[in-house]
Amino acid sequence: MFSELAAILAKLPINKNYASALLTGYGLNGVTIFVQLVMVPLYLNYLGTEKFGVLAMILAANNFAAIGIGWLSGGIARVLGECAALNDSKSFKTGYAFAKWLYLLYISGAIIIFWVIAPIFIDNITHDNEIKTALILASIYLIFIYEYNADRLAFSALHWQAKNNLREIVGQLVFAISGFAFLSSGFGLSSVIGAQILGILVTRMLAWYYWRHNDWKLQWMLPTTDHKALWHRVTGKMGRDYIIYGALILTLQADALFLGWILGPETVARYYLVWRIPEVIILLLWRIPGSYAPFLIDMDAKGEFGKLQKNYKKGLNIMFLLAGAAALLYGLVGQYFVNWWIGDMAPRATFPYLVAAVAMFFLAVTRWPSTVAYSMLNTTPLIRITAVELLAKLLILVLLFDKFDFITPIVATVIVHAFLVFYLYLALGMKTVRVKRL
Repeated sequence: MFSELAAILAKLPINKNYASALLTGYGLNGVTIFVQLVMVPLYLNYLGTEKFGVLAMILAANNFAAIGIGWLSGGIARVLGECAALNDSKSFKTGYAFAKWLYLLYISGAIIIFWVIAPIFIDNITHDNEIKTALILASIYLIFIYEYNADRLAFSALHWQAKNNLREIVGQLVFAISGFAFLSSGFGLSSVIGAQILGILVTRMLAWYYWRHNDWKLQWMLPTTDHKALWHRVTGKMGRDYIIYGALILTLQADALFLGWILGPETVARYYLVWRIPEVIILLLWRIPGSYAPFLIDMDAKGEFGKLQKNYKKGLNIMFLLAGAAALLYGLVGQYFVNWWIGDMAPRATFPYLVAAVAMFFLAVTRWPSTVAYSMLNTTPLIRITAVELLAKLLILVLLFDKFDFITPIVATVIVHAFLVFYLYLALGMKTVRVKRL
């Protein structure tokens, strides 16, 4: 396994900036995981199971808010990257400000929609002041986090991902410290969201200070005629496909919202406790295809099809090995770890942990071929397979809710992959690297 990974890494032109980005990126993951491991027992202790379930639904809704904006990040990253490569500071500033406005307009509309549909998912939103306050604060948090997305893209375009990662690490630590202080002082559910706001504000201020004191001098600016040209560039067929695919993926990951809607917050809490560790492992494994995607594109553009196919197969083998090892480990010790982590509130049955381990394996492995198809713009078959996955999963959710309760989404994931889409994703990846494109 390690020799296969070393063989691929040896082929990559890793420079100092990339190495720093990779190191600090995993450092940010590590800090985030540690903070979550520490905070979840505090949530359960100070909030109780029901309010913790509401918090899990709020966090899921925050992630789901990105359903219509995924295409922008890719388009703006390309625009800012070109400007940085050409050292065109004027266009870079324009693109940065354009991203700020578009992110802000989008999230404002998403918040309005959220307040219209929130009562459908959270029954007591209208008469529980604690939940209402938390949702208001969550809306404010979304505004700040989306406004900061433009800064994250700017750091990335300039190959300064490490600078962004370090600032986000500070924000995570501020969130953890302030969240503990607020919870222990008895401020309840809203204090968690308040701590999130404080963390992103610190991150944002550190970025603002940096931009003000370096040569790029990035800042907000009023819309210009250049923004119209940028809008036309980041939309089109590529943008439409990215919108559809992003919506499908986020809907597939919205299990907590569906559970809360159908079975209530306490069910969401039990689902969260079983699935959180596999979810974190999946995100860590997804860094492998995410980081390697630019090199796949480079080989495709140069017509190095033999090399592309060879490295694709090696990468897929590595994903099989790492995902298989992680699934085996969680299947064996996951129940004991969650029991140690949160004590008596952990689900006692063994089956939820075993099925979560299998689902983790499928989701981790299929990320490799789907990332290849996404990066090489082979999006039409990718969208079709993802749509089939979503529809089949929803059908199984409806049919099996009475039998499997809170682990129904995890069971549905296993069934859909084992009997259908896992093989379709593998075939898609192989076909993508075999087709010679100009």
